[in-house]
Amino acid sequence: MTYKGVVKGNTVILEGGTHLPNGATVWVTLAPAQPEKEEAVTEEELGERQAVIARMEEFSQKLAGRNVNLGDLILEEREELRDRA
Repeated sequence: MTYKGVVKGNTVILEGGTHLPNGATVWVTLAPAQPEKEEAVTEEELGERQAVIARMEEFSQKLAGRNVNLGDLILEEREELRDRA
């Protein structure tokens, strides 16, 4: 016989109120984990993601064809952020 249940505190709680006799020998096989449901993306989150992608594309255009030192690039962006503030 096969029964389905959930583990709570190292005890298997069987569905449907099924009870097994005390001392019964059982084999427990772990079922594959169910993937978590993806939450829907709100319009606001979608807009934020699109804005980030646009900034990334803009940034990649600034770097196109340039041989850039990472430290210089960080300083350049820091100055740009300071100018925007």
